[in-house]
Amino acid sequence: MTAVWVKNLLNLQALDLEIRNLKLRLTMIPKEAEKLQQEIAAIEGKVKAAKEKKASHELQLKQTEAEIAEINDKIGKLQTQSALVKKNTEYQAMLGTIAMLKKSISELESKQIELMDILADDDKAIYAAVTAVKPETAPLRSELKELAELVNDIKARGRELLAKRPELRSMTDSEILPRYEQILKKNDSIPLVPVETDKCGNCHLRLTPQTLNQARSGAITFCDNCMHIIYMPDEQE
Repeated sequence: MTAVWVKNLLNLQALDLEIRNLKLRLTMIPKEAEKLQQEIAAIEGKVKAAKEKKASHELQLKQTEAEIAEINDKIGKLQTQSALVKKNTEYQAMLGTIAMLKKSISELESKQIELMDILADDDKAIYAAVTAVKPETAPLRSELKELAELVNDIKARGRELLAKRPELRSMTDSEILPRYEQILKKNDSIPLVPVETDKCGNCHLRLTPQTLNQARSGAITFCDNCMHIIYMPDEQE
């Protein structure tokens, strides 16, 4: 039959381990929330990127239009000057220059048409990105809300457990409490562990016959190796 001190300590330990797990869960939530926020920002960023891409193409279109206007202005001046030229060689040279400028305009106009088509595609891309924002971010925002609610639930449960702890602690054998709380401070350790056949449930090393007999008697017992508190489960007694 399990000793009273073991039952009381197991009750306190169950409460303390739940508190530890709640604290651990709380430390993980900010990272989870940050990841969700980054995913939301990435989705919303697609809209910004699409708009910036369009703005870049609009600038290219304006620059192309400005180049065409500038070349047309040069052609106009050359045509005016050609009317005043008397030498045929100079006149022919001007005509050649005008022809080259007109060819440049033709190439720029082709680029202008291409940019207009690209801008049409940009508008479609912006529309697609904007349309996708709400359905893609809604579940992520829902998860963020759930995480915020979970934080409140964890804190409420933590307060509830902490309120119960003094009572359970007072029921625990005072002889074992200091060692128990010392081990408990190690976040990955469980202070009170069962004997597993003839081994410690914490370090899994073999226990001496004397220690095993002490555990079977129901007395407060420590592992010979790791000094964790050990007890003999009912089925092994």
